[in-house]
Amino acid sequence: MTGKNMLPVPPKMAIFSLTIEEGERAKLMAFMSSDSWERAENVRHATIQECTKSLEHCVRWAERDCGSSRVFAQFLASLYNGYRIKADVSDIGTLDPENFEHLMNVLRLCYMTQREPHTFIDNGSEVFEGIISLWGMEKKSND
Repeated sequence: MTGKNMLPVPPKMAIFSLTIEEGERAKLMAFMSSDSWERAENVRHATIQECTKSLEHCVRWAERDCGSSRVFAQFLASLYNGYRIKADVSDIGTLDPENFEHLMNVLRLCYMTQREPHTFIDNGSEVFEGIISLWGMEKKSND
């Protein structure tokens, strides 16, 4: 114990106080008992091979029409050809921690290797052009 009326603190533990709105306790407990932070932490420390798997994960998301798919599609298309496609990076904040880390791993992969993302995938140009087409991201000129 340290100081008057202090509780003993086990090694490597911290005591903190949190004030939340009434009725939010169940939500906090669900978050605390989930493994979303741990899954994100595992992805965060990825090797080049694991970053490549993150790219495959993001491509699979971008190729379907659900949830955060548009975020993945815009991000990947912009990495593929930033002159043609601009990503709304504020949308990245809508991802859960694990998918955020997958997206960051794709960025890490391209940065560390100085390669564009389509070069890591078989028929990568076709795959990325397909994503652009699926999501209608190609700007049409008014000629």
